[in-house]
Amino acid sequence: MAIDKFGEDLSPSDRRSEGENDLQRMNDILKFIEMEKNQKNSQNSSETESTHSAEQTTENEAPDGGWGWLVCLGSFVINFILDGTMFSFGVMLLTLLEYFGESKAKTSWIGSVLLGLSMILGPFVGWLLDRFTIRQVTLCGAFVATLGFVISTFAQSVEVLIITYGVIGGIGFCMMFIPGIIVVGLYFSRKRALATGIAMSGSGVGTFVYAYLCEALLSEFSWRGTILIMAGILLNCVVCAALFRPLSTEAEKRKRRKRKESKMYDCVKCMDSAESSSTDLSTKSKDVYLDIDVRRNGPSLFNSTSALESKTPARYSFIENSGTAVRQAKRLYSSAHALNRLDTIHRHTYKPFNPLARRDIFYSGSIRNIPKSFTSSETSRSTGELSEFEIDVKEIETHCSCFQKLGGTVDFTLFKNSKFTLLLLCMVLWTAHSITLTFLPDMAVANGIPRDQSASIISICGVSNTVGRILAGFLTDTFHVSSTLIYVVALAMAAATNFLFPWCYNYTTIALCSGVFGLCMASAVCLRTIVIVEQLGLKRLTSAFSMIAFFQGIAFILNPPIAGFLYDYMKSYVYPFILSGSMYAFAALACAAILMKNCVSSKDTSKDNISIVVESEGTSTDESLLNVYDDSEML
Repeated sequence: MAIDKFGEDLSPSDRRSEGENDLQRMNDILKFIEMEKNQKNSQNSSETESTHSAEQTTENEAPDGGWGWLVCLGSFVINFILDGTMFSFGVMLLTLLEYFGESKAKTSWIGSVLLGLSMILGPFVGWLLDRFTIRQVTLCGAFVATLGFVISTFAQSVEVLIITYGVIGGIGFCMMFIPGIIVVGLYFSRKRALATGIAMSGSGVGTFVYAYLCEALLSEFSWRGTILIMAGILLNCVVCAALFRPLSTEAEKRKRRKRKESKMYDCVKCMDSAESSSTDLSTKSKDVYLDIDVRRNGPSLFNSTSALESKTPARYSFIENSGTAVRQAKRLYSSAHALNRLDTIHRHTYKPFNPLARRDIFYSGSIRNIPKSFTSSETSRSTGELSEFEIDVKEIETHCSCFQKLGGTVDFTLFKNSKFTLLLLCMVLWTAHSITLTFLPDMAVANGIPRDQSASIISICGVSNTVGRILAGFLTDTFHVSSTLIYVVALAMAAATNFLFPWCYNYTTIALCSGVFGLCMASAVCLRTIVIVEQLGLKRLTSAFSMIAFFQGIAFILNPPIAGFLYDYMKSYVYPFILSGSMYAFAALACAAILMKNCVSSKDTSKDNISIVVESEGTSTDESLLNVYDDSEML
């Protein structure tokens, strides 16, 4: 008895008509699938229409929880490690000065380059995010920074440390720092203020822990062993990067489902022949499903075409040639590569979503607190552009300019805006905290405070930094205090504490000033994007923040060496801290000028609102305009 490829008995008549039956069966399957698909579409058409508008509004919404809290944890750890490493360099500076015997200006370049490059390379990281995912960029940054720190343990001069610890480490830090900021904004929208506060509080906690950690490691090991242990801690950022799972929009998910369905349909369709069956589908639909179940659960299940070829003969298809039916052998199955290959029509290249295309990606506050004057739609429906409250996920065009390829974040027209110029001046000047954190431990030792207690001064700054972030967010969210006003107060108090630092000769006074300075520094850092949105609007946030971060990176690189040069020349820490306090004072004045400009503009707006066009019954439009102008002149 002959047996077919699925283990079923074949009679002589079945063997003669086996080819024709297979062709008919394939046609029945194809048409039955089409019938079921049409029936399903007709049943769900009303539901699709009712939910279509809802899908359009929610397809890009952030999860606001779930896996997002693990992403928030990963961002917290990255800020903990990076800021802890950068802001604790002042503790290590004491050992490096003793070991190399170089000047303070030259040695301070090591930490200043690390801190500055973590900000100045924002356009380069934006270019990477346009081509790779946040997870991939963060992973590469962790490996680059670790490599730089490991090589630094073999350095024999300050110049080598500037390159390995500062330049290579700074490149890796920037590749982790910026993705660690924006990834929280991708996963949270309504709870963004809370999530961002938790993630960014890692900076203060890291500053607190790393100050004690560096002092303990330096006492047990040399500076080489300390940097090597820090390199091992940096590898934990690889685990954090693994938590940054890419988000897919609902539109992309639907496209992928359609591609999968299309692929399954094409795999069956490739076995179709020119013959079509006229069998009634209503009577054979159940038989088709039964036949599929029997074949699937039969004694022989072929998972590869090689097994299929060794057990069964080739199928036959009938091709009409010159009016006569010619029986020609033809394979009705293909290789796995051919079955899994998509047609050219269905091939799509999915480009990683660039998070910098979102206007609100750098905004650290709650979306609900955005000023109403910046939430209206500025474009017409014909352009298809999203409003400022919505997420702009349009890709950057391939034929854009060179600056746009570096993240699409350069907009030189901002310099025509006086508010932006004042904000740029203000936020560049408050980078003076790099001077304070770098030289504060050495200044404390010079003023007679023991070295072990001088490290705790940086820890006090870290604790108050964490408290200051929470307090600033509480004031802006709960009491709706102007973030610009908080900025002025914080910068003025920071200037006062920097002026007082050189005259603190006991631990109590310097610890008190450090705590106040940490509160002020936290307010300046955490309210940065909120102040930008409050003054310039959400639409210009990405461009303004990127340009400000670029100039801040330059300032971070130059500030400590300039302050170190002042100490080397004047042999006193009074002048470096006077420089730091003066920079904070001028930053407060620039921010106060913005407030005064807002007050003047609000008064001008109120005067303009007096001229209201009133058209009464029985009075022409021209007459009413004249009446309004006369009334305004009388006022």
